[in-house]
Amino acid sequence: MIDWSKTSLSFRLVLMALMIALLVATDEAFAAIPLLQFVTFLIVLIYVLFGYGFAIPTILIYVTIDCLLSGGMWPLFISIPTMFLAWAFLPTMLQLTRLIKGSVYKKLWLIALITAAHGFIFGQTFAVVTTLIYNSASIDVFYKAWLTWSLADIPWEVGQCIMGAGSVIILLPIIYRALEKPLAKYSASHQIKPGGDKFSL
Repeated sequence: MIDWSKTSLSFRLVLMALMIALLVATDEAFAAIPLLQFVTFLIVLIYVLFGYGFAIPTILIYVTIDCLLSGGMWPLFISIPTMFLAWAFLPTMLQLTRLIKGSVYKKLWLIALITAAHGFIFGQTFAVVTTLIYNSASIDVFYKAWLTWSLADIPWEVGQCIMGAGSVIILLPIIYRALEKPLAKYSASHQIKPGGDKFSL
């Protein structure tokens, strides 16, 4: 992970804008293809390259834009927090990789395992919230509605699990190796000068 805390705020904002644009473009490009999406992989990559403090606001802005573009059956004050929570679980869970010392390559198995688990957690976030909104008359009604939703969602969750973990195992080492040195070089050229930008992101 590259330390971006010493780079200028403007430089980090430009990087964040680029990552948000990439997330939105990728989401829209693969929206029509069932189970084929690379947003999960991109969020993992953003976390690995830029860290947790960078990933969370990036996800929040991406989710807001995505909900505004796609609409949906929920009002925005429900869909935005729910989707943000579902995606924010991923970098939060990836914080566990900090317990392992060494490079990203040594942590790859754990990153893939967490990404796979997130496929189920993402689906269950929507299952629980949707059930609470529409079927919360009693515990029995809630349980039956949640179980129905969860069983129907299993194929999608399994697909997310396989797609997420597979893309991490195959693509992450290649892309991280290609970007690590250039990004480190560019970040070094945008270090905060004495008396300059002191804000952090």
